[in-house]
Amino acid sequence: MRWTTLLLVGCGYEASFRSPPPPPPAEPPGLDVTGVGEPPDWQTCQGGWRGIYSNLTVHHPDVDPRPLDPPAATDPALLDWWDSPSYEQFDPTLDFGQNWWPVDEDLEDDPAYFAVYWHAWVRMWQSGDFEFQLGSADDSWVYVDGQPIASRPGIQDFTRVDYAVSLDAGQYPIEVWFAHRQTPTDGFSFRSLSSEDVASLCYPEF
Repeated sequence: MRWTTLLLVGCGYEASFRSPPPPPPAEPPGLDVTGVGEPPDWQTCQGGWRGIYSNLTVHHPDVDPRPLDPPAATDPALLDWWDSPSYEQFDPTLDFGQNWWPVDEDLEDDPAYFAVYWHAWVRMWQSGDFEFQLGSADDSWVYVDGQPIASRPGIQDFTRVDYAVSLDAGQYPIEVWFAHRQTPTDGFSFRSLSSEDVASLCYPEF
């Protein structure tokens, strides 16, 4: 696999998503978030993501950090934000935009602070660039085949940035981490900018 990550300047791209089958029902807390599932049947797979949603309490040391607090880790593997899932669901797209508040369990300051882990599979039908757009407030990361291809840690305003990664033809697990920890207006968006004849995204098999 060839890895060449570069930042592309400019926004204005739009991505369309096929209508997926009805989502599976949400499952209770205590979910197994390890592993990325098996590759789908690419002839019949449903486009979309497995999303695992966690609440962050107002008393978590990384939530609403003060100016002199130590910064949170910049590697999602070193963070505990996704360790206590609240529920999971099928997400046909990850283009949620701003003012998106998905986790509310009547805890103090809910729904202000939460974290989500998504995973799916991407298939490159031919060698070339997998292009995507990522925007988040606050932290976000994208990994393909266990390798980071976009990293935006820290407290930040919502802005969309375009990326591209060069991949050989084949299929790869894709993972996305996101956490909202402070900014007044939440926001998250991941869009594939590659055409369907170049790259497809599908829900994993379990």
